[in-house]
Amino acid sequence: MARVHPFQTNFTAGELTPKLAGQIDFKKYNNGVEIMENMTVFPQGGASRRYGTRYVAPVKDSSKVTRLIPFEFNVEQSYVLEFGHQYIRFYKDDGQIVSSGSPYEISTNITEDKLYEIQFTQSADVMYIVHESLPVQKLSRLGHTSWTLATVDFKNGPYLDKNTSSTTMTPSGTSGSITITSSTGTFVSTDVGRLVRIGDGHAKITGFSSTTSVSATTTTDFANTSANADWYLGAWCSAKGYPKTVSFFEQRLVFGGSTFYPQTIWASESGFYEKFDTGAGDPADAFIYTIAANKVNTIRWLAPARDLIVGTAGGEFKVGKPAGEPLQPDNVQITQQTTYGGYTTQPIQIGNAVLFLQRQRKKIREFSYRFEDDAYLAPDMTLLAEHITGNGIVDVDYAQEPESIYWAVREDGTLLGMTYQREEDVIAWHRHIIGGSFKQTFNAATAVTSKTSDSLFNGFITISNHGFVTGDKVLYSSNGGTKIGGLQDNSFYHVIAKDANNIEFAETYQQAKDRTVIQISAGVGTQSIQSQAKVKSICTISEELENQTWIIVERKVNGSIVKYVEYLDKTVNMDSSLSTTVNASSTTITGLNHLEGESVQILIGDAVYPNQTVSSGQISVSLSPNTGFKSLEVGLGFVSQLKTMRVEAGAAAGTAQGRKKRYNEVMVRLHETVGININGDQLPFRTSSTPMGQNIKEFTGDKRVINLGWDRDGQIIIKQEQPLPMTILGITGTLVTSD
Repeated sequence: MARVHPFQTNFTAGELTPKLAGQIDFKKYNNGVEIMENMTVFPQGGASRRYGTRYVAPVKDSSKVTRLIPFEFNVEQSYVLEFGHQYIRFYKDDGQIVSSGSPYEISTNITEDKLYEIQFTQSADVMYIVHESLPVQKLSRLGHTSWTLATVDFKNGPYLDKNTSSTTMTPSGTSGSITITSSTGTFVSTDVGRLVRIGDGHAKITGFSSTTSVSATTTTDFANTSANADWYLGAWCSAKGYPKTVSFFEQRLVFGGSTFYPQTIWASESGFYEKFDTGAGDPADAFIYTIAANKVNTIRWLAPARDLIVGTAGGEFKVGKPAGEPLQPDNVQITQQTTYGGYTTQPIQIGNAVLFLQRQRKKIREFSYRFEDDAYLAPDMTLLAEHITGNGIVDVDYAQEPESIYWAVREDGTLLGMTYQREEDVIAWHRHIIGGSFKQTFNAATAVTSKTSDSLFNGFITISNHGFVTGDKVLYSSNGGTKIGGLQDNSFYHVIAKDANNIEFAETYQQAKDRTVIQISAGVGTQSIQSQAKVKSICTISEELENQTWIIVERKVNGSIVKYVEYLDKTVNMDSSLSTTVNASSTTITGLNHLEGESVQILIGDAVYPNQTVSSGQISVSLSPNTGFKSLEVGLGFVSQLKTMRVEAGAAAGTAQGRKKRYNEVMVRLHETVGININGDQLPFRTSSTPMGQNIKEFTGDKRVINLGWDRDGQIIIKQEQPLPMTILGITGTLVTSD
């Protein structure tokens, strides 16, 4: 029997398609896995249990489609916008924005069937939103609870080609409210809202009287009231359609495609996003360009990169210009680069590459310029994991930090992630099963998504430092009546004990170590609390954050004010002389209505508590007296799982595939991990050196399992079923293969 010691050093190929099960000589076979579920791959090569999701608030109507869209003013000020059926709600800093006690929202004309068809682009506090059946709209932020959504008032274009017939237009006046008369039947009822240009004057049609007469309001005065054959009609109206796509590029606002003009691009004046004057001979003028191609393919997306990239249903084009020159009306060069065709989902730009969803919604392609080929290429990012997109992708996004992950929502509600680090050749797919009751259907023809029940999220909810959800928490100074201001509700603060009577506050652990104390409110830094003569030990910040301290807390209990000592560290032995103390012997956790009827996992401090089912929006936990805890987290559990490919090693005569084999031992290299199992064998993490009653420290190093049993695959399955961390850096062992 052959004996070897294979070592899988990284997981940078992610979850591989079953179609690669026989490609044992493929260079990425040994860097991939058969299953990567509820785990992420980080660029350095290891794999880690994913983060939990956090419940913030329910959507307005879970029976209808909802879409989340980012709004980023800068890195410090960013929002999440909840687009629903004819409304928008707003989220910031991990919470929902409310006004007068209710969620703040504004109304829209965007119905649920259009939510996944709208496209958008943003500049500072303004977001432009487009849909082919709606006039271009502008969402503006004036303040956290002051947002407006209005139709963009284009005043001078864009227009269709100049009239070449003998038909004339005659304005009844040169300014203000006028009537425009056509010498032939030119107008239709759907022209209301459409622009018209006569000579150098501009107007917007406000009413329809007949095919030869409309009322209008001027935006630029007419020179005279003479009949004129030099006229233009606006490019956009309800009959002809509105732009489908939008993007910024080189200080221009660019629109692409409409119902009647699917291959046309409209670019604004340079630096003036809502002006579309053309033909003046100025390099900064607006321009209109229609793509010439063998087939008529609707423009489906625009993306700014090295060039302006135009994605159509049948191929991808670049809007180029001579090297070193800005894009201007007389140097536009549009050429086709690839012929894959895209879906309407907006692409994501990552570095110099544009990742777009292919027409059938099952492939992600990376559109990027390659110097060695002097051309744009679009390789398939799902080639090694073609199974992972299932029946199709609905929406996508990208998180640059901390691990550069491209995210995609699958039609069945599964969340997909792709760790993307092109410089290091890291393209690793992983799947994430979101817990709770969720079902989603998606009709590709109509782009209608529907949810049949509420979505409940995995992860944990930090309740509060002392475990109570209800009641007011107030810190008091030594006189027993001065409220310490500046503390944010539900925020965690490191408390530094200077002595028995004085404490300091720090927002972060590093600040606590450096003793960089925050100002709680103007002129307040160190707070003196009530003297406690029976304090037997005072704790300081330690490297592991094990040693915390105590604070005096006031809480409303049945309408009465009760003061007590909050134990943030069980080693503080305090006999309080206050009216009551808290020893956490029995605590009810409320506010869990969104998890009603669900079996939830519970984490108290860093210790796992037995699962409970939420009833009447609450659960109860019972602890030993004086145990105390600084945090309690409740949420839906999920299993993180990694399963290796069939091992190819150890055969003395040819391949090891299909041969009986077993691991005499398996060694898994871990980083900051607690509580995992390997092939069903639960690993111990508590040692004799760990005092009873104390939490287990996160483990970094190698863990060993012996004698896994004989089979023909030699696969290793590593699971984390508890709400605890797990990071896998490598897998090795002693493999025996029977010849």
